[in-house]
Amino acid sequence: MRPLRERLRELGPPPTPPPDPGFEPLARLERSLLGESGTGLSLRQRLERLVRVAGAGGRHAMRSGQSPARRTGGLPDDSVVFAPQTPQVREPVRPPRALALEDAVPNARVAENARGHFVLVEEELSLDRYHGDVSLSRFRALSAETLAVLAGETSAETFASFCVERTAFLDTETTGLAGGAGTAAFLVGAAWVRGERLVLRQYVMRDYDEEPAMLQAVADDLHGMTHLVTFNGRGFDMPLLDARYRLNRARPPLEDAVHLDLLPPVRRLWGERFASCRLQALEAELLGLRRHGDVPGEEIPRLYFDWLRSRNARGLLPVLEHNRLDVVSLAALLAFCCGWIEDGPTGDARDHYGLARVFERAAVYDRSEAHYRRVVDEGEGPLRVRSLRRLAARAKRARDHAAALPLWEEAARSGDGWALRELAIHHEHRSRDLESARAAVDEALRPGHGPLPARLQRDLLQRRQRVLRKLAQRHD
Repeated sequence: MRPLRERLRELGPPPTPPPDPGFEPLARLERSLLGESGTGLSLRQRLERLVRVAGAGGRHAMRSGQSPARRTGGLPDDSVVFAPQTPQVREPVRPPRALALEDAVPNARVAENARGHFVLVEEELSLDRYHGDVSLSRFRALSAETLAVLAGETSAETFASFCVERTAFLDTETTGLAGGAGTAAFLVGAAWVRGERLVLRQYVMRDYDEEPAMLQAVADDLHGMTHLVTFNGRGFDMPLLDARYRLNRARPPLEDAVHLDLLPPVRRLWGERFASCRLQALEAELLGLRRHGDVPGEEIPRLYFDWLRSRNARGLLPVLEHNRLDVVSLAALLAFCCGWIEDGPTGDARDHYGLARVFERAAVYDRSEAHYRRVVDEGEGPLRVRSLRRLAARAKRARDHAAALPLWEEAARSGDGWALRELAIHHEHRSRDLESARAAVDEALRPGHGPLPARLQRDLLQRRQRVLRKLAQRHD
């Protein structure tokens, strides 16, 4: 019997098996990397070849669109070698170049004191220039009496020592609008008059570690100021600054200064005339100044945090301009308000009503009464009724009930609940006319006049029960 080896030699080589469709993706990968497929090799050998090619630079060959076989001169599969290739380095995408704050802002410099560094921006404006329609030269004519009326002080002694060169105008930009221990003022703008110029300084902390130095610089520059002017500073700016000074173990500046917050008197003067008493709205309505491209106040905290991340001062430029305009507008608004009080308004009844309220708060009753009567003569609607009530209340305080009665009666003809209440009080306790008192209460409670404030409604219901009780006792 012949050996098995001879019998197999006679049969010849085995037929080539048909290609396995499952290996076709592998063959395509081999052709792209090696120039030919590995048909006839085992799966392990084919994979080992691909691993060697990938480790030797096959990926660079794929990027260039050439097969490794052609790049190496067509060497056999088991000896594939690649020539060293220079990697293709792409230019990185660079972010915009960071712009330092002191380089981006004119008149800005890095300042230093005992507590560190900060950025100081300084500018001087001539008092002969206009801010909108208001000349800053009005500062030369500010009087203590007018300032006392504007502030609602019953005596001018508070402003007796007033000097415009010892008066600071102050506004802050903060890291939040809600206040609290986590809120800081990263920008403080302050201005004062020096000779014939308005000096404006802006103190900026570039990061939280510069806050002590910034606060120290503000305190040094404002030392000796006797008066302070802000816009909503009593409710926001000064409490926030005081808290930051105490957190930094420093004494708050201007503790003894007379503080004039312009927001309350502005609301008394023009609250009936303008829908908004924000500083920017008053600029447009009173100062003839309209800002273009101004950053909204609610966006300022976000812009500061963007600066902390990027260190690119471009985003802070609108914030500094916003603060600059706020400080100068604050100074111009003070001059405008004082001129308004001294010169008197136009013929608008709303302006007369606002001035009457300001004079009344300052206990200048003769001028207040004159403006209220102007509204009664020329005004109409709720404004006229309120003026009648204010005149009647003044007469009542002076115990002139004979003068107050016709004023209440005239206001009551419009169905005003407060005037009808005063009539009920008068008839119940002074004229002893219980029927008239009951009629006044019933008229005030009549549904046709609309809803009443809850406090007034409770008072009228209790008063009606008492009057009815008295009437029942009288009939008994």
